[in-house]
Amino acid sequence: MSTQNDGGDNDAVDTVASGPARGTADRGGLWERLREFNSAGRALGRRRSGLVPLICLALVGGLSVAIGWSVIRRSERSVAAESAVEVIYCAGWDPQIRKPVGVMNADEARTRDSAGNPYAVLLTTNTQPKALLHIDWGRRYLGLFLFEQHGRRDRAYDYRELEPGLLHLIRYEQWRYASADAPEFPERGWHLTLTARPDTDTASVELDHGSLLQTAHDIPERYRSLRRAPFGDWMAYAHGRMLGFDPGAGGIGGVKVVPSPDGGSQEPATPLWRAPSGMQPRHLQALFTPGSRFSGTDLDTAVVTEPEPAGVLQVPTGAVIAADPGTLHNSDEPFTVLVTPGNYPVLIAGLRWEGKSWGETTAAMLRILDKPTASWELAVRPGQDVRLLGDDEFYGFGVDSGTGAFLDASGRDALAAAHEQEQQSEASAGGKATETADPKTGTNMIVYPSGRGDGSYPVWIGRAADGAVTCLVADMLLLRDMKPLPPATPDTAVFLTPTPTRNGARPQPKPARPEATAEFLATVVADAEAMKERISRR
Repeated sequence: MSTQNDGGDNDAVDTVASGPARGTADRGGLWERLREFNSAGRALGRRRSGLVPLICLALVGGLSVAIGWSVIRRSERSVAAESAVEVIYCAGWDPQIRKPVGVMNADEARTRDSAGNPYAVLLTTNTQPKALLHIDWGRRYLGLFLFEQHGRRDRAYDYRELEPGLLHLIRYEQWRYASADAPEFPERGWHLTLTARPDTDTASVELDHGSLLQTAHDIPERYRSLRRAPFGDWMAYAHGRMLGFDPGAGGIGGVKVVPSPDGGSQEPATPLWRAPSGMQPRHLQALFTPGSRFSGTDLDTAVVTEPEPAGVLQVPTGAVIAADPGTLHNSDEPFTVLVTPGNYPVLIAGLRWEGKSWGETTAAMLRILDKPTASWELAVRPGQDVRLLGDDEFYGFGVDSGTGAFLDASGRDALAAAHEQEQQSEASAGGKATETADPKTGTNMIVYPSGRGDGSYPVWIGRAADGAVTCLVADMLLLRDMKPLPPATPDTAVFLTPTPTRNGARPQPKPARPEATAEFLATVVADAEAMKERISRR
């Protein structure tokens, strides 16, 4: 399903602009006719007195045209005033007090823009918030929020700059509020989410209202692309009609910069927002440090145990796969980061609960180098772009059999068959790590319990200070949200988000105007609502 809307946006502007020209021509023609009448009166002499009413009538007509033209000019000035947009640079928007905080001047905002540091731009009319821009070019992010009449954000556009100068719509969200005093972004209520990818015309759509509708919708590339505008050209992201202006205003009015509006906090403020980003690792060093302690929320204190050796993995090609051994398939591709071919030990991290007689597997490490890890990055497969991830999202490997595994890509098919045979002929390993080998290919697979069972788990790549790969860690995420207790092992390694490289030049789309994208998304919302209504009637 797709809808195109490419035209007609300047019709109203053209009509207004051509109005003065027509009015002036009419007035000139009127006085020419009056002169003609006067000339005719002088020639006839005896009939001149009879022309006086006609002349008076013509004068009245000319006056009415002049008055009409004056009204038009006053109307234009009124429209321009109504469509004036005030620009406020700030650290962000406080939804509690519904005001900007950390107000800054244009020079400071421009400096932050050039340096790739985050800042916000609030667009208002008559102190009423209309749109909010979150800008963080360091993370290649532009967020656009539109406000409803009560000062709450009800539409959100998430753009990412994947190619220089070209923004891609990654996500669109819309909320509807049940009452005038309902809080912003309620957990329950009408909520639509559209998630798009730059490499496909199909977007996933979720409409949550009482029940959840999940569907797909075609969205042409031009409606999910936008040109990056120079600093100060904020109307390139939010057309006047998107801000609620009358179409007759042409979508844009005068733009007035207001560096310090009334009611805005001018004190330096901690940013109330950050650019959406993928999940970052936590406590990876502590996972493999015996004696590290953590406080759980629903269980007792967890104590990290001594890592257990699980065997030596043969990596003849350097292309490593992490996957569920029970569902291993050719769709399980190796990670894009290669390691030096060789044989490497696998360690299984675990914990025990104080006062309990049982423990859990928290991670599995493929150790490549016996060097300190200085940085971590998320392991990805071909086609996975970390810049597309939202808050706390990650690319991981799925588990359906309660186990995960490391293996070299060259043995994938043979090891999948060998593991299936072992599962049919041998008893369960009882939660312990096992090894599956294939003598024909000379490869093996180290299998380990996947934390608390099925799910999806990230793999982190560790690097030394010189950039060499030190390890790959499959994180079961058990300690992620737990609080470390003293003596805690701090995370000294930094997290890196390398920019993916593309093979060849990507065709450049012809982006639509922002109002065309908004109109297209309105059709997506209407289609989702109609589908949900049809389903509810069944």
